[in-house]
Amino acid sequence: MIDLLPDDDQKALIDNFESVLAAEAPLARLRDGQGDLALLARLAELGWFGLGLPESAGGVGLGLIEEALLFREAGRFLVGPRLFAAVLGAHAAVGAGDPALAAALAGGERGACLLSGDGRHAFDRQPGDSLVRVDEEGIRLLDEAALVRAEPIDGLDPAIALERVELDERGVRRLADRTLALRTKVLVSASLVGLAEAARDRATLYAKERQQFGQPIGAFQAIKHRCADMAVGCESAWTLTALAALCLGSGRHDAAFQAAAARIVAGDAALAAVRGNVQIHGGMGFTDECEAHLLVKRCHFLLQLAGGTRLHQEALLGEPEPVHGR
Repeated sequence: MIDLLPDDDQKALIDNFESVLAAEAPLARLRDGQGDLALLARLAELGWFGLGLPESAGGVGLGLIEEALLFREAGRFLVGPRLFAAVLGAHAAVGAGDPALAAALAGGERGACLLSGDGRHAFDRQPGDSLVRVDEEGIRLLDEAALVRAEPIDGLDPAIALERVELDERGVRRLADRTLALRTKVLVSASLVGLAEAARDRATLYAKERQQFGQPIGAFQAIKHRCADMAVGCESAWTLTALAALCLGSGRHDAAFQAAAARIVAGDAALAAVRGNVQIHGGMGFTDECEAHLLVKRCHFLLQLAGGTRLHQEALLGEPEPVHGR
């Protein structure tokens, strides 16, 4: 039987993640156009990029579940995609037999930027970055020299700098390790869970504060049931994500099935939660003054980060059904 409850050490990690991000990553930073470069430098300094890396590569030597706990909290505070790039790039460097590069990425001495799965778009790229591209088959870690052209374009989420890029990938070796692609799914799922929980908490708080007809709107069944549905969705999504992380970390045969299932359920929960948050806020929820739109935009970004939902549904159907007790 797999124990999905965090142990004391993991609870301490969660408290640490939450306290640091609550102090240093308010959502107001996204409205002010500050970006996450300073925040991510701080997280690298704390060693968070290397949680799941072996100590020989400058990491902490923990497991995928601890990384998932980090990305859950990062999703709650809308930490940008460079966190994915640094963590996944460091893992790719280890797989390529380059522990020095892995240590540089994990320590923040070397920057990394994430590419879309088709390699046509870059997110929050900075000069000198390594380029990290993930698809269903594995991951590619490219030097900046592979970048032929970059053109800034407008994107749905204004807090993420988007570029249309052209790459020259000749001579670049793909790391044909499917585990890295599955790791990406799990970490995206964890971020979606954190995002869903942030939307749930904001909606519930507003439902307690907003008065209508002499009582909080949360007293009305239509609002109460919506908040309850969001809470159930978050719990289900995290349970599946934690299961997927543990299955992948232990090398279970059904890891690919569980990773795809977690991504589908987490995506559905996040989308329902951000929509519910807007609607519970009423007319205010559709305005720029309310931060609900930030959650909606980041949700749609994360939903495409490791491939759309249809891709994961097809992956799930292509996997053998898990056998109970194995």
